[in-house]
Amino acid sequence: MTKPIKDTDSEATNLESRRDFLKAAGVAGLAASTTGVGGVAVGVVALGTSTEAEANGNPPEADPARADLGGAPIFDDEAAFSPPTTILSPLAKRADALKQLIIDKGILNVPGKTSQEVIDDFIQYYHEQVGPYIGKAVVAHAWVDPAFKDALLNPENPTYEPYKSHSKRGPFAASIYIGEFLDAAAAAQRLGFIWPPAGGFQFTPPIGPEGNSVRVVANGYEAKTGQFVHNMVSCTLCSCYPQALLGVQPVWYKSRQYRARSVSAPRGVILEFAESKGNSTDVQTYLSTVNELRVWDSNSEVRFFVIPEPPKNEPLTYDNEMHLATLVTRNGMIGTELI
Repeated sequence: MTKPIKDTDSEATNLESRRDFLKAAGVAGLAASTTGVGGVAVGVVALGTSTEAEANGNPPEADPARADLGGAPIFDDEAAFSPPTTILSPLAKRADALKQLIIDKGILNVPGKTSQEVIDDFIQYYHEQVGPYIGKAVVAHAWVDPAFKDALLNPENPTYEPYKSHSKRGPFAASIYIGEFLDAAAAAQRLGFIWPPAGGFQFTPPIGPEGNSVRVVANGYEAKTGQFVHNMVSCTLCSCYPQALLGVQPVWYKSRQYRARSVSAPRGVILEFAESKGNSTDVQTYLSTVNELRVWDSNSEVRFFVIPEPPKNEPLTYDNEMHLATLVTRNGMIGTELI
């Protein structure tokens, strides 16, 4: 005899939610104009109950008072997601077990350093030398160099030299162009204005193992479609993210709230970030001009990177490139903020 589904039965409710999710994902996939490496935006329904969310260290899912912003709040604060110190979530337990296994087996074998020191160096590198400083430099250069921006957006068929005659082309050639720019900029000591890495520049093209498959999109007027477009990046499955450009992902990017709401209520997410910064009026004006808001779903095969619309009151010149880079924010390159 089949067990009846009850509202109080969390397991059955979850199964029903998963069926709804698969239906929504299937419909969205059929309706999407771009697939494969182009990315697909899907509809997501919340899985699990608020009680389960709290047990995993997440805030409750429901908040009717926030309906105009899309639902439960997204906290840009690591402490907001920390579970009780005496209880580790299953994911945290798994991460700790994997880390200990790597140390025990001596997989990270670097002369003169313990495995723990190698792990710490890796984390410090992405925190202090990569993100979001490398991304800032890329965005600023794209603002002042139309040929570079065109090559990032059209890596399979760049319009301008020197990229038009470049030996490397393809859907992920933007990673190569970025790597070459960073290598040249480092050699010319043009990135030191952003941050002074203690050990010097430690990257060479291509920009890290997960930086080889980056697709670049840009906010603003799109001549090809005649639309004003805003892009946002999410990972509805877990936390795929362009670490090679932005460093370690923020805690909120990995939260269930963001993963669900970024595809179901992206305008509400943008307004929420604007409210936290006290510029909601300007953002509402901006959103009123947006014809199309695209949400790109990152995965293990491809990461997305947003070039924000440049500031209106700044000259987009090579002489001003260093200053422009300081205006770019990590959230702007994710798309949750304007710049």
